[in-house]
Amino acid sequence: MRRKWVRQLRDVLLLPPALLYVIIEEIFWNGATALLRQVSRTWPVKAVQKQLVALPAPVILPLFLVPEILSHIGGFWAAYLITRGEWAAAMLAGIVIKGSATLMVVWIYQSCERKLLSIRWFAMVHRQALRGRDWVLETIRPGRELAMRLLRRSRAGVVLRFAAIRQVLAMKLGFRRRG
Repeated sequence: MRRKWVRQLRDVLLLPPALLYVIIEEIFWNGATALLRQVSRTWPVKAVQKQLVALPAPVILPLFLVPEILSHIGGFWAAYLITRGEWAAAMLAGIVIKGSATLMVVWIYQSCERKLLSIRWFAMVHRQALRGRDWVLETIRPGRELAMRLLRRSRAGVVLRFAAIRQVLAMKLGFRRRG
């Protein structure tokens, strides 16, 4: 009984970072990657990217870390503003500061991944971050799967409800059902 309670408490504590990960990784990171892939085809960005890739790894690292740190500061600031009830300012901070800094981080990482990972301590921190992410996702996998099943079921219920309402309205308005 105690073991189950501890496991549930751990899952509850891991849910916020896991949800944050899913939002960032699945939505923002993938969206940023697709956006940057398109932007990277333009000649000015290609020219800057060519110069960036030519730099040595110790020079690229601070160029990567500064926007990475700014991204986290922007996220914390947005969270602080939310706790104060300043939703518009939080959205602005999230989009302008965290969003633009994250786009820069994604672009630099995509452009210079091999060089960044050639720095031993950076590669170790990167591996540990990926291990932590995988551990969190594996730990909450049963809860995520349940949530996804419930979401699919509720979405199907909404679609069915919408279809039923549409059919009733069509009948009341004198339209015949096609079929």
